[in-house]
Amino acid sequence: MPVPEWPNARRGLDAYDLSGRRALVIGAAASVGRAIALALAEAGADLALTTVTTDGEEAMALRKTARAVRELGRAAVEQVVDASLGTGVQVMVRQVTKELGRIDALVNAPVASAESFGRPATKVSDAEWAKVIARHLSATFFACRAVGREMLKSDAGGRIINVASALGERGLPDASAYCAAQGGVLNLTRALAQEWAPRGITVNAIALGWMEDSPALGDPTPEANRTVRFIPMKRVGRPDEVGPLAVYLASQASGYVSGQVLFVDGGLTVHL
Repeated sequence: MPVPEWPNARRGLDAYDLSGRRALVIGAAASVGRAIALALAEAGADLALTTVTTDGEEAMALRKTARAVRELGRAAVEQVVDASLGTGVQVMVRQVTKELGRIDALVNAPVASAESFGRPATKVSDAEWAKVIARHLSATFFACRAVGREMLKSDAGGRIINVASALGERGLPDASAYCAAQGGVLNLTRALAQEWAPRGITVNAIALGWMEDSPALGDPTPEANRTVRFIPMKRVGRPDEVGPLAVYLASQASGYVSGQVLFVDGGLTVHL
């Protein structure tokens, strides 16, 4: 049986047009998730936007993202959810599917918190380990599982994009839990890509290097920051540099790309 393509598949520049597509962006309150949401909306997609936690400030930031999406002329459904709870994610995905009609693309974009760094492994408590793993690895799995169930109900295929960290490929001292979680996200991506490829569902990851709002970055100038000096481009990344890649991975143009980890890191990982 041939692998299904999206209905009315297009080629050339039209393949990047997301008009008529519906995407779910988890983590749309933070800078990278917001940039991806706006890029998808500019490409024509209608969106469901969620938080990663039930924090009040995050919920307020989510509303701002939704407002910006609507100003672009696209629909925006908002959901506040604790993405680390599998049952809650499943309920949220069902609600979003009911409101939008279907989910063509999923973007998982949890954000690293400052407590993920600066903790030697011997000082990481069981609770801290569990929290980091739940927020990043478990949350990503729960969303993939829930959306995957919906996508597998039809032969329309789909796109799943997991936003991770380059630290899943290269470790960092005093960030053991976070590095472990990110490594898990990258291999989860590769495993699901193989599992769902026969049904036309692509699964890829965007691995970020140091961004302008990365926790524990400090002064981002090369003169003051040894980490930034290691980046071949001698600067940190901007959230708006992630959005166009997400559009590509969510579009028909990337139909034969799956199981890949695409680094947005200014050349850092190849340099190291």
